[in-house]
Amino acid sequence: MGKTYRDAYRFSTDVLVIGGGMGGAWAAKTAAKQVRDVLVVDKGPRDWGGLGSMSGGDMICMQPEDDVNDLLDDLVYYYDGLCEQDVLEKILVESYDRFREYEEMGHRFARDADGRLMYIPQRGLPHMRYYFYHPYGRGGSHMAEVMAGALRKAGVRRLGRIQITDLVKEDGRVTGAVGFHVQSGVPCFFRAKAVILATNFGGWKTSYHQNSCAGDGAALAYRAGAACRNCEFIKIWNVPTQFAWEGQTGLLPKGALLLNAKGEDFMRRYAPEIGARADPHYNTHGMACEIRAGRGPIYFDTSKMKPEDVEIMRPAAGWMKLNDDKLKALGIDFFGGQTEWMTQLHISYGGVKADINGQTTVPGLFVAGRARSIDPGVYMGGWAHCTISTTGHTAGESAARFALGSDDVRFDEECAAAMLDEVYCFLGREGIRPKDVIRRMQEVTAPCDVRILKTGRGLSKAIESLEAVRDEVLPVMGAQDPHYLMKLVEARANVTLTEMTLRASLMRKESRSGHYREDFPKRSPDLRWIIVEKGVDGNMSTRMEVLDTSTMRIKPYKYYMDHFNFPVDPDYNWDLVL
Repeated sequence: MGKTYRDAYRFSTDVLVIGGGMGGAWAAKTAAKQVRDVLVVDKGPRDWGGLGSMSGGDMICMQPEDDVNDLLDDLVYYYDGLCEQDVLEKILVESYDRFREYEEMGHRFARDADGRLMYIPQRGLPHMRYYFYHPYGRGGSHMAEVMAGALRKAGVRRLGRIQITDLVKEDGRVTGAVGFHVQSGVPCFFRAKAVILATNFGGWKTSYHQNSCAGDGAALAYRAGAACRNCEFIKIWNVPTQFAWEGQTGLLPKGALLLNAKGEDFMRRYAPEIGARADPHYNTHGMACEIRAGRGPIYFDTSKMKPEDVEIMRPAAGWMKLNDDKLKALGIDFFGGQTEWMTQLHISYGGVKADINGQTTVPGLFVAGRARSIDPGVYMGGWAHCTISTTGHTAGESAARFALGSDDVRFDEECAAAMLDEVYCFLGREGIRPKDVIRRMQEVTAPCDVRILKTGRGLSKAIESLEAVRDEVLPVMGAQDPHYLMKLVEARANVTLTEMTLRASLMRKESRSGHYREDFPKRSPDLRWIIVEKGVDGNMSTRMEVLDTSTMRIKPYKYYMDHFNFPVDPDYNWDLVL
């Protein structure tokens, strides 16, 4: 039993939204149309907009003249069949409404002199295209601004600097959450009729502004007993070795190239038809093969782009312009030649399992945005804003309906206090620093045979290393103040996220979409989800769910991965390279 926290902040609301990014904002905006009170909490500054504020502000959208069957066929093909077709259809059908709402709020997508929307085709797919914001570099921050304005107009309460540590349940139903203020350390108790998890699922805090994304969503859902899915799929990005740059999904279709040390457009070797216009998962796969063959390092070449395309893609505002200005001050023009690039572990594509309405396997808990499982590890420019806005809207509608149908809920503050005790016990004591645990997880996932060309040997070795950190290091962590206690919560969550990733990757003994096992390079004839959840013994459990293809509207008949032919060498010793 936890002690009584008399100085705690106590809140009560109809719908509690955890996460103040774009998904959480859409969920709150929609829920506020139906219920009296909606409260958004975020561990960052209030209204900062999450990672979406640092994006390009672009969006894939099904326009009124488009046929949903065409776009759905593209997605089934691109995902190698592994997808929920009813959920994707709902996202596509509703995307235009969200697109129009963005424009009504003041976010303008680029149009030509005749007023026609401008777009960039994605991944060599015939019907997938993203509509972009201009000037480039300002889109994400502008989206955050208009969404913050919409929340103020809707009367949504927003709190920043709050770290949520646990979801609170009563009789198996989520009835709120518990956490603390990350500057003062004051406990915070939240009673709610419905809770929406919109935190992002998690990542490895590498670069490209990923410092806020550690695994909060994964850990909160897992501890609450929710089923998680797609954890084996991770985003391996390719980035400059010495600075950050956004926009390769637009640059590559407009003539940029990935070259090896010999100046070869090496992706044509592995995919003659698509080349480097594919998802970074395939490009980084090719980069790894080139390095193994001794043809590294890898360069990104923009010199073949047309001047008019350079004008569109050169950043005119935001953090991207700051980077561009700094480079030019050093005599480097990003658009004037080649820069060296590398592979980098980015974020998890895992998420909480939910039905078409955003309801998770735990009553009272809904999920939105990147905290939800949708993508099997491949990405298109602008697709995130499409899925985040639509699933956020859906979760907001569903949570509001659930709240309206609920009587006043009981919030077990003793249980919540006990959960908080398990975190506060680390406050003010010496111990292993949170950043050292995060760095250890980065090292565990760094080998190529763990993240890109996965093998059972590499994954098993990584699990052994992770278990040592989980069992021996986490108990002796310390946090000198509330800020570092927040970092400690992140570090523990990142260990949970990493374990989910490794165990699910080991279980999927095939290659499909954004998951490649060099010791199992073929695609399985069955479509299966890997489910990760907390077992009855308290340990992490994995299991398979087979998809029934007979009920699918579009039977998988072609596979995007078949465009690529990579060499296989499961016995290669990556330790010699890394």
